[in-house]
Amino acid sequence: MPTQSVLIVDDEPDIRELLDITLSRMGLKTHSAATLGEAKAVVAEVTPDLCLTDMRLPDGNGISLVEYIAQNFPHIPVAMITAHGSVETAISALKAGAFDFISKPIELETLRKLVSTALQLEDDTSRTEKAVDQDLIG
Repeated sequence: MPTQSVLIVDDEPDIRELLDITLSRMGLKTHSAATLGEAKAVVAEVTPDLCLTDMRLPDGNGISLVEYIAQNFPHIPVAMITAHGSVETAISALKAGAFDFISKPIELETLRKLVSTALQLEDDTSRTEKAVDQDLIG
C-alpha cells in the first residue's frame, strides 16, 4: 500500500513544522500550504488522503477550503484546526463538510487519533467504492 499523505494548511510556519514532524513520525508523507490559494493548488496536484486546515488564512478561511474539497474531492476528509474555536465555528465547519474539529494548542495524542480515524475512514471509503465499481462492471 502506498504511503498516505496529509496536506497541512496553516499560515504559521511553527505549526506547520510541528504537524509535519508529528505526522512524519506516524509514517505519513506531508505537504504544506500557507494560504487558501496554495492549498487548492496542492490538493489538485497531489490529491492528499487527508487535509488539516487552520480556520484563518491570509487569503480566506478554512471553511472555504472545506467547501472546495467537499465539492471537488469528496473522498478527502478535512479537519479544521484553529485557535479561534467556538461552537459556532465548529458547527459551520462540520456543516461545510469537515470531518472533525480540533482547537489549538494542539494535543498531539488527540491529533494522532484524529488522523488515524480520518485515514481509516478514507481507506474504508476507497475499498467500498472499488467494490461497488467491481459489482457494476462484473
